[in-house]
Parts: sequence; C-alpha cells; structure tokens
Amino acid sequence: MKIKVEPFERIRKFEIIIPLIYFSLLIIGILMVRTATYNESIEENYYKQIIFSILGIISYFFVYFLKERVIKNIIPYLYGITFFLLIYVLFFERARYGARRWIRLGPIGIQPSHLFLIFTLIIFAKYLSERNKKAYYLLSFITLLGLGLIFKQPDLGMTLFTFGLWFLLTYVSGQHEKTWKTALFLMVFSSPFAFYFMKDYQRARIIGFLFPEKNAAGVAYNMLQATRAIGSGGLFGKGYLNGFMNLSNFVPEDHNDFIISVIGEELGFFGILLVISLYAILIYRIYIYANKTQRKFWKYIYFGAIAIIFFHVYENIGMNLGIMPITGVPLPLISYGGSQIITFSMLLGLVTKGIATTETYNEENYLDNE
Repeated sequence: MKIKVEPFERIRKFEIIIPLIYFSLLIIGILMVRTATYNESIEENYYKQIIFSILGIISYFFVYFLKERVIKNIIPYLYGITFFLLIYVLFFERARYGARRWIRLGPIGIQPSHLFLIFTLIIFAKYLSERNKKAYYLLSFITLLGLGLIFKQPDLGMTLFTFGLWFLLTYVSGQHEKTWKTALFLMVFSSPFAFYFMKDYQRARIIGFLFPEKNAAGVAYNMLQATRAIGSGGLFGKGYLNGFMNLSNFVPEDHNDFIISVIGEELGFFGILLVISLYAILIYRIYIYANKTQRKFWKYIYFGAIAIIFFHVYENIGMNLGIMPITGVPLPLISYGGSQIITFSMLLGLVTKGIATTETYNEENYLDNE
C-alpha cells in the first residue's frame, strides 16, 4: 500500500531554520544590490533583484510541494532539456562579455549551466539510490559532454563544480570505485595540460592570482580593489550606503561577483561574519539530516546540496580576499542574478521537502516510489 504525504503533514513537519536562513540571505542580497547599484546606470538591477527573489520564493515552495514520485519521473526530461540548452547557448546565442552562457529572454538572462548543476544532482541521486549501473554510466557520459560544453562557454568554475558534484555523489554512494578513482587520476594527470586549453583571460586570471602585484592594473585589479574595500570597512563598517569605494565604483561588478566587498566595506568584519555564519548554520543543518536519514536518495541530495553551497561560498569569498582565482562564481542568494537565485531556491526547496518527507513517516513505512 502506498503512503502519501498530505500537504498539511508537510507543513506540520516544516523545517524552520533552513527557510529562515534562506529568507535572510535573500533580504541581505536585495539590500546589498541596492547599495551596490545606488545612483548608477544599473540601479534598475535593484528592482530586478526583488523580482528574482519573488520568483525564487515561488520556485522554493513549488519544489517543496511536489511529490517525490513526480520529481523522480520528470527529472530525466529536465536533465535532457537542460543539456540541449547548453548546446543551444553555445552555438546560437551571441557572446556577452566574451562568453556564451546566457539565453536572453527580453531583459532577463537564463544561465543553463546553473540548472544543469542541480538537475545533475537530482538525476544521479535517483539512479545511484536505485543502483542502476546502466543509467549511471550513460548519465556519466552525458555529464562529461555537458562539462565540455560548459568549459567551452567558457565557464571554468561551473565546469569544476559539476565535475566535483559527480565525483562526490559517486564516492558517497560507495559504488563504482574504479570509475571515480580513474576519473580522479585523469583529472590530476591532465590538470597541467588543461591550462593550455583555457581562454587567454582565464590563463591571465590564474597568473594574476599567483602574482597579483605584477598585475595590479590588469587582471588582478578587481581582486585587489575588493580586498582593499573589505579592509577599509574595519570591524563595524562605514555604514549602509556609505561605502566610499562602493559608491565611487572602485570595485567593478560589485553588485555581482564582488558583492562581499560591499558587505565588508559597509558592514565591516562582523557583517561578513554574519553572512558566513548563516551559510555555516545552513550547511550544518543539512549535514544533520544527511547523517540522520537512511534513505539513499535524500542522503545524496543533502550531501550534494552541501557541496554546491560550500564551494560557491568558499570560491566567491576566497576570490574577493585573494586566496582563490577569479572564476565569476556568485555568492548564493546574495549576488545579483536570477539564474543563481532560482537555482539555489529550488535546491533549498528540495532539501526542505526531503526533510519534511523523511521526518513525516518512519523510514520503513515510506516507499521510495511514493
């Protein structure tokens, strides 16, 4: 007999801490995009960020109320569609800022690689939990092709994140040991050669990261300016809408990839500490349920979500502080951008849904094919 999770039961078992952090990060993002674009030609991005956040909230609850059976049934189609969108964006969309990453829908751009990342998580969680070897190897091959398409956009950060997610899920599953060991060996062996397949600006970013003083006026300019802005904020910052380097446009893209520099300058060390603490609590909360659940599907979802959030936060803040190369990775739910907000909203909606699902019924009474 099938056991169905009714909506009121999901509400009763609603995990409160994760959505509270989710809404807090959205609010911080709106406020920081406001000050980062204040009195600039792109000030309208502040209003777009509000719209993106509303769409994100809708996505969050839409995923939350989807039945697990429905998610598992539609994910192969979503994964396939997104793969073809990667092909479309690479060959049929015009380059923007030297890259082909976005599908333009009027004033809004959709980045398929973000959706490909989360759909990769869900589809591998599905087939690894079912121990379907044929599907796993087929999907691994398709994902490898997807990595090639993302790398050609070019988007090195998302390429590494997607590979890292595939590797983590395979490793955590305890299956296909030879596969992940071979992939790890090939990645380490080919890393020095990958440098020569990068775009010129990607190689320049790595060189600028290694020797920032020699590239202060070039590729390392953004990173050095972001570091100075953060340092100038001190412990408590200069106050909201009072950041001199922010308001004077000394940090390019400070509403997007370098938004942590705005937080550091205007809210200080404690402002950055607050943001990092929110992410840390979020990750720890998901980790608790990852260790608690016995259902493999949700265990893989939780560990994958942890990896996606952690590496995005680490890379973004790291490149602002000069301890990581610049890769154009956004700060989840805070940086300007609709694709990343909707992607992380769906991810956290999925996590919250999983918690409500597995907490509502005992593991032995709940069927995987709900």
